[in-house]
Parts: sequence; C-alpha cells; structure tokens
Amino acid sequence: MLNRHESREKIVFTIYQHLLLHKQLPACFEDNFSEEEYDEFVVSIRDDLIENAGNYVEEIGNYLVKWTFDRLNLVEQAILLETVSELHLNINDRAVIIDEAIILAKTYCDEDSYKYINGVLDHICNSSQSAVC
Repeated sequence: MLNRHESREKIVFTIYQHLLLHKQLPACFEDNFSEEEYDEFVVSIRDDLIENAGNYVEEIGNYLVKWTFDRLNLVEQAILLETVSELHLNINDRAVIIDEAIILAKTYCDEDSYKYINGVLDHICNSSQSAVC
C-alpha cells in the first residue's frame, strides 16, 4: 500500500504518461497501479480525471498569465491536473494539497516551476469564479 504522497507522485507519473503518449487515461492507470494500490484516494482521482480532465485544462488555462496550458511542460501539466482534481474532490485540506504540488514541482520540474504552479493554484483557489476551491 502506498502512502498519500507516493500515490500523488504515481498519479502524476500516470498523467504524464497519458499526456506524453496520448494514451487513454484509464489504460495509463492500469499500466501504473497494481490492484492493491487502488485505494479510495487513487480511485477517486482516477475517476474524477477521466470525467473532468478537459474541464480542468480549461480552468487552469484561465489562470495562466500570458501563457497557455499546452505551453507548460508535461510534468507541470500533470501536477496541475492532479492537484486541481484533488482540490475539486476536497479530499484533504487545501494547504496540504498545494504544499504537495509544490514538493512535486520542486522535485521534478525546473528550478522555479514551483513558484509558477503555486501562483496558478493560488489564483484558482482565490477566484470567486472557480468551482474547485
């Protein structure tokens, strides 16, 4: 069984695979998660992303300053999609979810990417138009 951080990390890798290979998201989850790793958290994020990823891409794009979602690198896209899904599902405290996104960005993205990701998530969460936070 994975801890929550390990699950998030693995979900981000799964989304990355989906974005990189243009492979269906359900198949990517099947490729990356064993049966015993499918806990309630992973299943919730998987099902939410399968249903809402397109909406999340659009919502994230609305908060990118002088940028578009498709211009972000794929790891940044994956982190933002996982995080927005988790925020939407309200599984954990918002601060914990955003802190986890920053940790993932510091680990897997360019040196200053975490600042951009934090800013985007802050704008999403502080917008009265956002249905996520």
